[in-house]
Amino acid sequence: MTIGRLLSISTKLALLAALVAVQGCSPDWPAFRHNLLRTAQQPNDSALADPARVPSLTVRWTYPPTGALSPFRASPIVYEGRVFIGDSNGRLYALDANTGALLWQYPPATAPVLTSQFTCNPSSYGIASSAVITQINGTDAVIFGAPDQSFGTRLGEGRLFALNAATGAEIWKSPVVARLTGLTGGSTTEFHEQIGYSSPIVFNDRVYVGVANHCDSPIQKGRVVAVHLATGAIDAGFSFCSTGTCGDTTRGGGVWSSVAAWNDSVYVTTGNVRAGQPFEPSPNRGLSMLRLNKDTGAVIWQFQPVPWALDGDPDWNSTVSYESASCGDMIIGTQKDGWTHAINVAPGAAGAAGKRWSFPPHATPFAVGDGTVHGDTRYMRSGAVWRDVFIAVNGGLNLTSSGVTGGLRRLHAFNACASEADRLRWLLAVPSTTPCSPFDQCYRVGQPVVTRGMVYVGTDQGHVLAIADPSIWPAAGWRCSNPDVPAASCVASGYSFVPQPTVLANVALPDGGRIVYSEPALARGKAYVATEAGHVYMLSP
Repeated sequence: MTIGRLLSISTKLALLAALVAVQGCSPDWPAFRHNLLRTAQQPNDSALADPARVPSLTVRWTYPPTGALSPFRASPIVYEGRVFIGDSNGRLYALDANTGALLWQYPPATAPVLTSQFTCNPSSYGIASSAVITQINGTDAVIFGAPDQSFGTRLGEGRLFALNAATGAEIWKSPVVARLTGLTGGSTTEFHEQIGYSSPIVFNDRVYVGVANHCDSPIQKGRVVAVHLATGAIDAGFSFCSTGTCGDTTRGGGVWSSVAAWNDSVYVTTGNVRAGQPFEPSPNRGLSMLRLNKDTGAVIWQFQPVPWALDGDPDWNSTVSYESASCGDMIIGTQKDGWTHAINVAPGAAGAAGKRWSFPPHATPFAVGDGTVHGDTRYMRSGAVWRDVFIAVNGGLNLTSSGVTGGLRRLHAFNACASEADRLRWLLAVPSTTPCSPFDQCYRVGQPVVTRGMVYVGTDQGHVLAIADPSIWPAAGWRCSNPDVPAASCVASGYSFVPQPTVLANVALPDGGRIVYSEPALARGKAYVATEAGHVYMLSP
């Protein structure tokens, strides 16, 4: 082996070590869902993990201290005493993590904001996805995606930005990642792409991000784009498109979620394909969980539970988590129809995805006439991993009967390695949420996160809750695993009793703003949250 080759390996090992230090077991919160695996887990001990101290959780600072910004849909990230968060007004803010003081903003106050001329739902406004911290040539950098009217078609095409984390100075700006070539709703001759909610991840000396569309007007071909970390230039060797080939006119499979990554692969989920399209494209990678080669984007395996015939727009919007469980590594996520699926990381015969389990239990792929419905029922929240436990918003055991939207107010914890009879670990109807009606969007609970068995989540009434797993604090009681079944007839009806965990803190934020798009960031004993009323808060016991 040559000296040059040894140096190359040494350099790559050093970069990997730096990446793990920044994102792996960090006491900070350097990325959406904390890390490459998107586990939403803070593994380090702190006051936030102490059940005896959590009840004193309270707001310590507010930004801005007076007035308000535009709604926050992105989640905060935290690194080395700084909080970074993008706003729907088109600016990224760097705040002092201890005081909430503004350190810098990008673009500066005198420069045009990062917004799009195509606006239709919350993902279209300003910066809707979280940033990520990394190092570029030894400098701490913050990378985020946003529309930009200063280049390309000047309509607000999406690109990635890398800034010096200490000063906000530009390191690089990528070329166009998400194309926007016109503003005509429904046009099939224009590109209406956007980065939207997809938060970039740094892996393999690249930055990966998903591309979806503006409000299905019309649906676009879903893509994952990789740019080189050092320069922001697009990596032409990596290519993934959800339908057909990247050069044909088929549509669908938008990548609304964030990419997860580990070892030799990246993991993505995709959206609907059938809307407005007269035939099923081939290949059809829509409505799927996929494992892709990190270097080329080639599909290693695909899990597609909802076939073309049942596609009623159940986009797979939630970001999947890589769970390194005692029974084997698996990828877990919840689709917009309310089902949670766990898939073996290692492919089966001929590269087929090997399903571990689904909840509610059901054979997949689903089939016409099996009593299931797969539409836009808003299960769009990512889950959190702790030990062999996966915590998520899920449709529940009454999903195929009366519970289509009821689960949007509940958190389920699953034993990832248990038998089907013991799959459900606990069930909680989350306090401080409002009822769902068939006619609203039913965003009731935000993205849960966890630290050593203590689960934190926001609600649509502007509350932050801390919920203790029964293994670290006694449960508040027991309830039937099927929410529709009274306790008196639970066992006789074929169900079981499961714990109802204790809520140790329920903090009402001063502005009452919803926290349903974003997640709390848990860093060094403090929780950082952002609301749709335009504030960032720091809470601690």
